[in-house]
Amino acid sequence: MKLSRYQPVVLALACSVGFLHADVVTLKDGKKLEGNILSETPTSIRMKYHLTPKIMDEKDILRSEIAEGGILKQKPEEVEIIEIRKAVPTPDLLSAEKYEQLIQDRLRPFVNRYPGTKEAAEVEGMIKEVQEEKEKVVAGGAKLEGKWLTREEAKAEGLNIKAYAIRAAMLEKIQAKDFSGALKEFDKLNDPKSGNPASVYYPKAVAEILVVLTSYDKQLAQMTQDQPALQRIREESVKRLIEPDLTRMNDAVKREKENWRTTFESERKSSKWFTPYKYDLESLKTLSKTVTETKDALSALDLGLITKVNEAIQRMLRADAKAGKDKAELTKMGEAIIEGEGVAGNADGPVKEFYREVFTNYRARHAYFAQQVNTPQGQTQPAAAGAVGGSSAIAGSAAPGMDDKVAAALAAASGNPAPANGTTPPADGTAPGAMPATQPNGYPAQQGGVPPGGQPQQPGYAQQPQQPGYGQPQQPGYAQQPQQPGYGQPQQPGYAQQPQQPGYGQPQQPGYAQQPQPGYGQPQAGAPMPPAEEEGMSMMTMILIGIGVVVLVLLLTLLGGKKKKK
Repeated sequence: MKLSRYQPVVLALACSVGFLHADVVTLKDGKKLEGNILSETPTSIRMKYHLTPKIMDEKDILRSEIAEGGILKQKPEEVEIIEIRKAVPTPDLLSAEKYEQLIQDRLRPFVNRYPGTKEAAEVEGMIKEVQEEKEKVVAGGAKLEGKWLTREEAKAEGLNIKAYAIRAAMLEKIQAKDFSGALKEFDKLNDPKSGNPASVYYPKAVAEILVVLTSYDKQLAQMTQDQPALQRIREESVKRLIEPDLTRMNDAVKREKENWRTTFESERKSSKWFTPYKYDLESLKTLSKTVTETKDALSALDLGLITKVNEAIQRMLRADAKAGKDKAELTKMGEAIIEGEGVAGNADGPVKEFYREVFTNYRARHAYFAQQVNTPQGQTQPAAAGAVGGSSAIAGSAAPGMDDKVAAALAAASGNPAPANGTTPPADGTAPGAMPATQPNGYPAQQGGVPPGGQPQQPGYAQQPQQPGYGQPQQPGYAQQPQQPGYGQPQQPGYAQQPQQPGYGQPQQPGYAQQPQPGYGQPQAGAPMPPAEEEGMSMMTMILIGIGVVVLVLLLTLLGGKKKKK
């Protein structure tokens, strides 16, 4: 049976329950002794007390030395509940399993040991509170920064919940002075493929890890400076030894180096951060260089800009949860996209490209939701591109296996509705029952290329095709296809990709003769057709027969000449 992290504590308390009480004796000089009163007489008491937090001492104390009312005795339950109270309120993002462990391993055993006491009644209240929180987690909720999110809100905040947990682990390692471990956790936040740089917790983590890098840089600089002296001291110490101590020392040094080398090689396979070794100068220099480069790269980030864009993304994700059903939320989503894109347009290099991919994906989702909201009642509603909370781009994944109607909605939202049963789309570029053709910014042309209640597309912010590697995980079950500019949605199964207008960069599909196409891939009237192949014997066959006849005549001529000579 697997022991929880609480059970050793419970076992220790159970074994020492007879001694689990704390007495405090205050002397006339103001000094306080904490421990256990072992015995009492009219003139003195004998006490086992803490000389230091870890060292106990025992002595007799005269009552004349004790202040009036200076003896305070505590019951075991009064002492134990001090630690129990630290368990509530519970930490953020606790799993249902951890809630159950807290109840069964800590709270319930306390009530069983001290039934009928006021402390037991207090803990019963804690159990009720913890049980209620556990039920919220089972229902899909989550506790983030002390506030409870519903199932729907938790899905919308999926990206931030994930980033919050990573940052919490990073801060825990910083508190323990494990700089290498903290930097490994930060790398998870800093990975564009994870989408975590779009979280509201990312700029906070950058600021915190910059402080770590500054301290780590100083520590490594000092270790690098001290290494030659340490190495020399060690070598001189070894020289002064004689057998058998010399052999034992050399063996110990060799084992230490081998152990570090094994750890070093293992860490380097998964991260650029590794445990420093004060005797290895080259590895110290390498690590110091990595710290400097990372610090310079993070210092160059515009955290104010990133914070504003990520806050817009947070509002976008929250609205995304209801945008397919609520026009007000759809408007909020469109406004957040426009605002985020406008600020992100001022970013540099990879940061700008990262945000471009995020907003490109969510523009497509906005287009789907706009079609859902605007579809008259009674008609089939197309499914959105993935589930709430970043299914598409920065968290989660869409469910595979969309049907033809969903695929038609996807094609319509991408501004290229596929013709059904050989029919020709209307002249305005819309498919029957589909949303209007879209502008390059991804919004319906009939709305002027803006989201409902939104703002026009920012000038100069061209949308790019979807690219993997910037936090946009490939949807399961879909082969990644080149995309239309500004959408980045994968080609739906069951829909043959149609030849596109010039300038869209779509590859020719197997089985289709590539023709200049007007509009939505319909053949141009009067387009020249390739000449049909003539029936009968081909020219190549006739040439081969002629060559064969010539060779045969030459052979017969040579044979006839030989017979005449004879």
